[in-house]
Amino acid sequence: MDLIVENLKDIVSTFKKEGIKTKLGVETMGKRKVFGSLDEIIEVCKKVKEVVPVIDLGHIHARCNGCLKEREDFERIFEKVKPLKLKRYLVHVTGVLYENGNEYYHIPIKKGDMPLEPLLNLILDEKYNVTLISESPLLEHDAIYIKIMIEWLIQRRTGKDKVSYKDLSGL
Repeated sequence: MDLIVENLKDIVSTFKKEGIKTKLGVETMGKRKVFGSLDEIIEVCKKVKEVVPVIDLGHIHARCNGCLKEREDFERIFEKVKPLKLKRYLVHVTGVLYENGNEYYHIPIKKGDMPLEPLLNLILDEKYNVTLISESPLLEHDAIYIKIMIEWLIQRRTGKDKVSYKDLSGL
């Protein structure tokens, strides 16, 4: 981890010298033997303030052999990153084929065993500022599927036939 932190600090230093103002994202990884557990990523973010976590839920789901099933499972992830005081969460979503804590490859969301509804309800209930990024092999299809799921959940909450994302402010 020390080498990773050192390299990230070098990159940040170079960016500053070049006048580049940006955050670097470090993503959770989908294999147990590879650096990139959520705890490791959080530790790096604490050591390099210009680094933010990219929370890849498919990778986390693979590493824990399919542990992301209930709302509480997703709550634990957001609780873990809470000390970083993020203004926005970057979250990758996809189905994933895995075995023994290791991801083999991404699959369409509907083909995976990680349900979206508990995650989306949590995001809506807590009003988390989340950018959801589809990493599915059916990239656009699953991005629209996520959008439809969010709209459906808002419709259920508001009773409105048509949904505006402005409706989120009243939830």
